[in-house]
Amino acid sequence: MNRFSLQGLLGLYSVPLVGPTKLRKLISVLGSPEAVLNASYRQLVRIEGIDQKTAERIKQGADGYFVQKQLSKIEEHGVRVLTYWDDLYPERLKKIYDPPAFLFYKGNLEILANIAIAVVGTRSPTNYGRLITEKFAAVLAQNNFCIISGFARGIDTIAHKTALKNNAPTIAVLGNGLDVVYPPENRELFEEITQRGLVLTEYAMGTRPDAGNFPKRNRIISGISAGVLITEAGAKSGALLTALYANDQNREVFVAPGPILSPKSMGCNKLIKEGATLVQSPEEIMDELAPQLELSRNKEPKKIPELQGSLKKIYETLSAEPLHVDQIAIKTQLSPAETLSGLLTLELMGLIRQMAGKMFIRL
Repeated sequence: MNRFSLQGLLGLYSVPLVGPTKLRKLISVLGSPEAVLNASYRQLVRIEGIDQKTAERIKQGADGYFVQKQLSKIEEHGVRVLTYWDDLYPERLKKIYDPPAFLFYKGNLEILANIAIAVVGTRSPTNYGRLITEKFAAVLAQNNFCIISGFARGIDTIAHKTALKNNAPTIAVLGNGLDVVYPPENRELFEEITQRGLVLTEYAMGTRPDAGNFPKRNRIISGISAGVLITEAGAKSGALLTALYANDQNREVFVAPGPILSPKSMGCNKLIKEGATLVQSPEEIMDELAPQLELSRNKEPKKIPELQGSLKKIYETLSAEPLHVDQIAIKTQLSPAETLSGLLTLELMGLIRQMAGKMFIRL
């Protein structure tokens, strides 16, 4: 169940200059989308990162036409919306640098609880790339991994189809709205995934598959995953960006080596030279991930050292939901200097983590 009204969230989302990061920060500080839209100009400009121009835009109000059109299309296409503040929002994704504020989805949301492995690569694979992708994805699917990919032509499509063939869950992350099927030849696959898996996107209804959307969506693919497997990729493949995001997010990056004379393997071989894990069998991936996955299943409660004074106040105020430094200071009734000092100490102790925009979470 959504913590906030969808109409209010879409209203704030519709305001120009308010992207996901500012949206999360504004709600963290002021408490709700409606509170943000009703806030005074003075309240808004006092929030770090909200300049005069953004505050003015917010005071102009939501785009009512956009909101009503989105609500209509969401209902028409049977789409649902998972927000950053909902209980089922993936914890792995919540902890990346810039998590999306919204995920529009169709399918079974409970699949997000499965351990996922991303399988990505070139849009025009060779027979070698097809064979490797099918082999790895099949074994991983048979061993209870959810296969996540980007629904593009080539490796992505093969990965999704292989998961379904092996009766395993699969997640498709799109670079467009859910009322747009791209590539068009994947319409049947799209329908099958919505019935047996999960299709999601951060892009609003009606968003076209513009080239600039796809690199950004790659951070979601890696963000949900425990690791990323690249089976075949050229020197300029978008899969390399997924690997970069995975590294930034502390995810494992696995790469299948390819023929040194094949242009379609230049990206893979380059990643291996730069330190990615070379894998020649899917069992190597499972062996590599086993310790952390076992740990996540059998995780014991973290032993927290005895905290006193301001450190205790700050720590007990924080949770898995990011909170802005200003809100922390208000809730703890500490000065900004005391709050920042305490946050730094707790971060050095490994008890909390700083997210984008001076937001903090408890680990």
